[in-house]
Amino acid sequence: MTVSSNEIASIVQQTLQQYQPYRGFTFRSPSITVTGGHCVNQLGEVLNELGATHVLLVADKVVHQLGLTKGCETAITLAGLGLTVFSDVDGEPDSTLIAHGQTCLEQSNADFVLGIGGGSALDAAKAIAVIGDYRGPLTQLKVGGIASRRVGLGAIPTTAGTGSEVTDITVIKDITLDIKVPVKGPALVPDLALLDPALMLNVPAGITAATGIDTLTHAIESYVSRLSNPLSKAYAYHSIETLIKALPIAVGYGHDMDKRYDMAVAAYKAGLAFSNAGLGLTHAIAHQVGARYHLAHGVANAILLPYVMAFNALSCEAGYAEVANALGVSREGMTSREKCRAAILAVRQLVMDLGLPTSLTGVGMTESDFPQLAEQAMKDICLQGNPRQVTSSQIIALLKQVMGGQLPEGYC
Repeated sequence: MTVSSNEIASIVQQTLQQYQPYRGFTFRSPSITVTGGHCVNQLGEVLNELGATHVLLVADKVVHQLGLTKGCETAITLAGLGLTVFSDVDGEPDSTLIAHGQTCLEQSNADFVLGIGGGSALDAAKAIAVIGDYRGPLTQLKVGGIASRRVGLGAIPTTAGTGSEVTDITVIKDITLDIKVPVKGPALVPDLALLDPALMLNVPAGITAATGIDTLTHAIESYVSRLSNPLSKAYAYHSIETLIKALPIAVGYGHDMDKRYDMAVAAYKAGLAFSNAGLGLTHAIAHQVGARYHLAHGVANAILLPYVMAFNALSCEAGYAEVANALGVSREGMTSREKCRAAILAVRQLVMDLGLPTSLTGVGMTESDFPQLAEQAMKDICLQGNPRQVTSSQIIALLKQVMGGQLPEGYC
């Protein structure tokens, strides 16, 4: 009997699958993490340790204007390193901005890209460092295909929220399609993450609240993700425990260095968690809503998270019951369902306490937009980790709930 090459390939593939690791996982994190008040003063020696000779500093425009990059610039020049500043990041990065940054990188001959600012600046720095050689549409960039880069990469957050300083993902808006495109790959994990709470002391309360809820969303979605692993769950759980105590104080009194430090570390932990375990439906929808209605990412997450938790609870009630423990709202004698409901209501209450919106009313959304938003959300990479299978019609129904501002009582 003659066996075809396709049949042989199929047999080999099936054999290889049988020997894949059982319950194995891969975990990625920065090579070096530096933390502490005013630790930016250590930047020069760390960059020397990493072999940098010329740094392209990618900064948020406002952060640069406020002088928050001066400490970095001083540390870099005192270490004898070359420095070029690219401070054009103004709002969430798009494909045009990245192209300009890549030109600056080529002209400067820098061998290390260092982002400083909020999530937008860090996402921009990561994209500039990594996808400079890719010339096709962002939407066709192979997920996981970015495995190497020619320059070093570092990140210094000035807000505690995105976790971009540790993640293997960046989100860039495609100008031609008017959508946000998540790009993922191991080369996007920075070599250096530096957490200096002193850089966060003057962040306005509204931004602190929104970025803090972004951290909470990362932690909760990664904790119940179908792709979670023991390390990611540990980081997510402890991020929630820290955040629930620190965030209200950081919003109410932003000059508390200890709470700013706690929030920075919480964002870092949540970043490690979701980078290695994935996210879920909240982010899948938030990416579409944010891009279409120019809604800040943290605000979109704040609005959507309680509703998505209520929807997902059908498949992860036990996980949310554990989240209730981390949030400090579970009580002796509560059933798993009661703890789950307590977690959802606690998140909703926190959003309200921080002065963030709880519905999509007023952003310019109409029900005629729902089908397209749902279709785009179904294609979002973040949906891969969601604990409950979801259809377009279910997303449309969920958006109707969010527009009405009323949390459902049941799980369906």
